[in-house]
Amino acid sequence: MAENFAFNLLAFIIVLGFLIFAHEAGHFTVAKLFRVRVLVFSFGFGKRLFGFRKGDTDYRVSLVPLGGYVRMAGDSPEENVAGNSDEFLSKPKWQRFLILFAGPFMNILIAIAFIAALAMVGTETLVTKPVVGEVTPGKAAAKAGLKTGDRIVSIKGEPVNDFDDVRLIVSMNAGTALPVEFVRNGQAMKTTLTPEAEESAYGPVGRAGISYGLEPVVGRVEPGSPAAAAGLRAGDRILSVNGAPVADMVDFGNAAEKVKTQPVALGIARGGQQLTVNVAPTTEERLGSGRGVVPQTQILKLSFIPALKYSVEENWKMLKYAMAALRRMFRTEGSVKELSGPINIARISGEMLRRGWAPLLGLMAMISLQLGVMNLLPIPVLDGGHIMILLIEGVARRDLSLAVKERIQQVGFAALATLMIVVLYNDVITNVLRLKNG
Repeated sequence: MAENFAFNLLAFIIVLGFLIFAHEAGHFTVAKLFRVRVLVFSFGFGKRLFGFRKGDTDYRVSLVPLGGYVRMAGDSPEENVAGNSDEFLSKPKWQRFLILFAGPFMNILIAIAFIAALAMVGTETLVTKPVVGEVTPGKAAAKAGLKTGDRIVSIKGEPVNDFDDVRLIVSMNAGTALPVEFVRNGQAMKTTLTPEAEESAYGPVGRAGISYGLEPVVGRVEPGSPAAAAGLRAGDRILSVNGAPVADMVDFGNAAEKVKTQPVALGIARGGQQLTVNVAPTTEERLGSGRGVVPQTQILKLSFIPALKYSVEENWKMLKYAMAALRRMFRTEGSVKELSGPINIARISGEMLRRGWAPLLGLMAMISLQLGVMNLLPIPVLDGGHIMILLIEGVARRDLSLAVKERIQQVGFAALATLMIVVLYNDVITNVLRLKNG
């Protein structure tokens, strides 16, 4: 328990510490570019531990390693001295706009860079076609009339390319009626699916009650495994296990698991032939119930320009889903329980770090994109709120009074503080319940 907590805390510091520090580094870099006097550039918050001074700037490392902050001269009306050209509020509005925008821009840039880097290094994923596997009786998909073998074409007007698209849209729309277009036996059909809210390790999500659309086709065979000894080959389609028909890889795994200490007779189709092969059991835990059979996978590995294009498309897709989730909250279809607090973020970060650096970078890209976009929303206190005031002043061609600006900031701070308290409360309650339930 203590080891898990320490590991999760380390992962949390790596994820949020890096992303917030990069955000502040964006502000710092552009401020320096426009010759704004930067007083403090800190890695971390709280008490100064050590550092050095160069010019007017104190470069420091502070006690709490969760990000950092930049303090510029004259960045508030109370501290601004008229006539000092190196202070933030003395700069032209367009320069202040770029300084404010630079922080969120860094987060968006990191999201694009990390996804592009993963695409260039290469990632292996399961081939999951948008085909309905097993349908759980009484659940949302069954109520919508979906059946095994239906190929989903679009949900809520969004085209789907694989089952991951289906799962993502469903998970982010608990309790929302979703128009679904699908094909059954060559005929185009429509229905309405309303995902049911369900608690998961990542908080409340929508569930439809359908399994992966994972075809029962051998992608590859692990060398030295029982499947290899039995002569199974990539491309073999598994038709049955011990005479019981198989519709997808889930069926195959479940059937093999029931008799995991015994050989299984697999009916397979290879080319134009139908064969039966006997696969021995295994004691190797890494092979699991598949006995060395690996489902179809695809390797995504792109050169620089295609990887950038792919990353922009993936980030745009994630942005659309994030904006849809925010709209649901404003329409009271969603809930603040869907927002992850620091405890959940730490737990998820720890889980991704245990899986390896690639999953952790994927998580960091997603969080970085959300940090960047959230900071651009016209909410007082955030960068987007300051940008909104600048735009209003630019259109009006006069500055708002100090009293008006203070009132806007007070309202924004109160709203943000309330939201943070609610999210933290839900975060604590959710994780306490999770621990009590084991």
